[in-house]
Amino acid sequence: MKLIKTEDGLDTVHSLKYNETYHSKHGVLQESQHVFLDGSGVSEKIKRQRRLSVLEIGFGTGFNFFLTAALAQKEKAKLFYVSIENDLLSYDDFLKLNHDTVFAPNTVRVNFLKWRKQNPVLNFGKYDIDFESIHLSLINSNALQVKLPQDHFDAVYQDAFSPDVNPELWTVSFFRKIKFSMKQGAKLSTYSAKGSAKRALLKAGFVVLKQPGPKGKREMLVALKE
Repeated sequence: MKLIKTEDGLDTVHSLKYNETYHSKHGVLQESQHVFLDGSGVSEKIKRQRRLSVLEIGFGTGFNFFLTAALAQKEKAKLFYVSIENDLLSYDDFLKLNHDTVFAPNTVRVNFLKWRKQNPVLNFGKYDIDFESIHLSLINSNALQVKLPQDHFDAVYQDAFSPDVNPELWTVSFFRKIKFSMKQGAKLSTYSAKGSAKRALLKAGFVVLKQPGPKGKREMLVALKE
């Protein structure tokens, strides 16, 4: 595993398989907050609804989950979080990341690391982990093969590797499957603003908006299920 320090001082991982980093080099925290929590409406919905279901494509370092869980804990909200990942980092890899500087008071990351240490080898399948009012369903599988429930999720974090290197997770058929799993009015947010991703989302039946991107990126996409 190759670690790279981003501009906000937090580590990200460079994937040798895809030759891309897991986060923006301009900063892990600002990207996660701006693109995913704010872009999908999760920040607002957690405060308003007090109960939220989120789907994430690409668990990666777990940063999006830990940040969302920290907000849910702060607002005393219930969070049901499903994340699909087919190449989960090892316990030692998670430990090398300096993300404790953000999540030191957050027992979710601490307890997740304990769980990962106790489960060093994972078969393909779903693993359910409870952190009091936070429930994580971590699905160790290819996202194309995972069956999703209908009209279930309040928000989706589309955090797969880019359309250039991981095109199978940016197709019309894949976005239709995600849309099927979303509630009416739910939003999908992603760091990508690529034309092919926008066209696929439109063909899948979403209302697609370009919004200002995080630091270092002019635009990003948000897709609404009307």
